[in-house]
Amino acid sequence: MCENRRIMGSRSIPLLAVMLLAGCTGPYSSPTVSAKNEGKPIAVRAHPVALETIPEIITATGELSAEDIATISAKVAGRVEKLNVDLGSVVEQGQILAELEKDDYTFRVKQAEALVEQTRAHLGLLAGSGDQVDPLNTSTVRQAAASLKEARLIHKNSTELFKQGVVSNVDFERAGVALQAAEARHQAAIEDIYQSQAQLVERRASLALARQQLTDTVIRAPFRGAITRRQATVGEYLAVNAPVVLLVRQSPLRLRLEIPERLAVKVRPGQRIDVRLEGSTMTYAGKVVRLSPSIEAQNRSLLIEGQIPNEDNALRAGSFAQGTVTVDAQARGIAAPVRSVMSFAGVDRVFIVERNAVAERIVKLGRRLPGDRVEILSGLKPGDMVIAEPGDRLSTGQAVEVTRY
Repeated sequence: MCENRRIMGSRSIPLLAVMLLAGCTGPYSSPTVSAKNEGKPIAVRAHPVALETIPEIITATGELSAEDIATISAKVAGRVEKLNVDLGSVVEQGQILAELEKDDYTFRVKQAEALVEQTRAHLGLLAGSGDQVDPLNTSTVRQAAASLKEARLIHKNSTELFKQGVVSNVDFERAGVALQAAEARHQAAIEDIYQSQAQLVERRASLALARQQLTDTVIRAPFRGAITRRQATVGEYLAVNAPVVLLVRQSPLRLRLEIPERLAVKVRPGQRIDVRLEGSTMTYAGKVVRLSPSIEAQNRSLLIEGQIPNEDNALRAGSFAQGTVTVDAQARGIAAPVRSVMSFAGVDRVFIVERNAVAERIVKLGRRLPGDRVEILSGLKPGDMVIAEPGDRLSTGQAVEVTRY
């Protein structure tokens, strides 16, 4: 019986060793079957990525400025009688901003009109006729011409009688002097008419100036815009060129952007600019209109200007804004849904289906796109099956089954 026990004990030792070795793992042990390769594949939703049109853009921050800023001043001196605008008033081109007292300038116009009519009367011009006159047809010249004709007749008769010895030498000389005097008076009458014509032109100009000064007592807006400062008050006496209001053109606005030198070669006039104000989600479209001819040496950037329409006055000059210049509207790229990207410790990755199993790809992201998508700059290629919502239950190598694209 004891022998049987020894035999059974000796047989149990190898069996126990085999069992212990089977429960251990090591470099020489047989590999175990992974749990992710066991059971049915997990159903996932995935879709293939492809090249699509993703415009190439350059984004920079700048400041909106007004196209025109004008200090509206008084062209003539006077006391402010009316002031029709204040801070924030929106005015149209030609709209009346202020008015000065007009009495003094009205009297000056009447005085200038009277001087014009006085000169016209001297020239013998009738009311309603033009200012052109023939000097030889004026009364003063005709009178001088008649005297000249008489003096010539007397001189002619005196010359014949002197030859006949009827008149003395003194009378003959007097006739010659009288003729010279008549000729001088005739020439003076003609010159007086020319002088009066020049005087009429001068007085016409003075009348026009007086009327212009009367018109200038009404101060109007030179362009459509808004009042940003009121600098005069009713009853205040304004000298010439005294400021009344500050007017700013609201549309279009200028957007100045500094583009890095390495990207400056891509910017051209006419390219689209999308503008978004700081703290706002609204965007406004414009275009590039001007480029600086040189690169700024301090920050190695190119200054550009965009023109932004602002008909609804939603934008304000002086605001900081982000400008996005579309340098290539037909550029091609890859995009993926935002929810398919997982980020951890500053690393962005997506999961794709490769040979019916999960594979991981580290990607570099670009900008957010409409439709809750994001641009993929690197890490994916056309045709990769991107898992839409990977979640935490997927791991690399796990078997999956695509249920819907």
